[in-house]
Amino acid sequence: MIKKKLILLTWIVLGFGAMALFFIGASTKGDKLCKGINVEVSRKAKQVFTDVQGIKQNIAEAGGKPGKPISQINLSEIEAKLKQNPWIRQIKLYFDNDQVLQASLEESDPIARVFTINGKSFYLDSGANFLPTNRNIVARIPVFTGFPSDKKILSAPDSAVLMDMKAIAQFVIQDTFWNSFIAQIDYDPADGFKILPTVGDQVIRIGNGEALESKFNRLYSFYRQVIARTGLDAYGEIDVQYQGQVVAVPAGKPSGIKKAPVSAGKSTGIPPPKATMPTKTIKKTSHSKTTKKP
Repeated sequence: MIKKKLILLTWIVLGFGAMALFFIGASTKGDKLCKGINVEVSRKAKQVFTDVQGIKQNIAEAGGKPGKPISQINLSEIEAKLKQNPWIRQIKLYFDNDQVLQASLEESDPIARVFTINGKSFYLDSGANFLPTNRNIVARIPVFTGFPSDKKILSAPDSAVLMDMKAIAQFVIQDTFWNSFIAQIDYDPADGFKILPTVGDQVIRIGNGEALESKFNRLYSFYRQVIARTGLDAYGEIDVQYQGQVVAVPAGKPSGIKKAPVSAGKSTGIPPPKATMPTKTIKKTSHSKTTKKP
């Protein structure tokens, strides 16, 4: 009986000893001083929208300064400060074994530059979030004009238009050919989306953001089969929004294409006039290895 009590007492003493060592170690670590700040920013875009020195300044303003005891540095406050930057998508803060504060950040990825009907501008990311512009940086991404709202909270119709812009932008930036082919994409409530190419004076109508692969395949086929023979100046308007057809209007002639308001995400259902060419899709062999621009 006495032996069992001695064994139990021994385990209790050992337990208290381990706890004491733990708290002493934690206290010692907390008393250590921050030896530096290291910021790493991962990004998908080629351009840099976040300033590392500016981020270090934000960390310092929130209390993260070299030479300060680690126990007095509030990582939650620093994270809250950094989250005020709309270009920072994700944040990870921690101290490494060398007492250096590591800030691992992920930058938002802009996929489109959008201009509103009132002349204001913003970037759109892959999550359909608004990002502020930077006058010192111009991203090489699709440019949209004619967005109908400047409000942060959008109506249902305007949200649908924004989702179409997002779909079109994501399709375009994944293809090096179309990304270099398109100079600008205009939106009009009555006509939908219209592409202005970098080469030639054609207006290319795609309607809404649905069935984009089919629309762009027909457009590519038209350039290969028709424009390659007639030249860039032969047609003033090309319409690929109607399923299975390409409608083209010779340059210098009125459109003649029946139009009606194009709802985002919905087809007009209006029968087009006689198409210049039937559907005969010529698919590009590769997104990255594409023939030169027409």
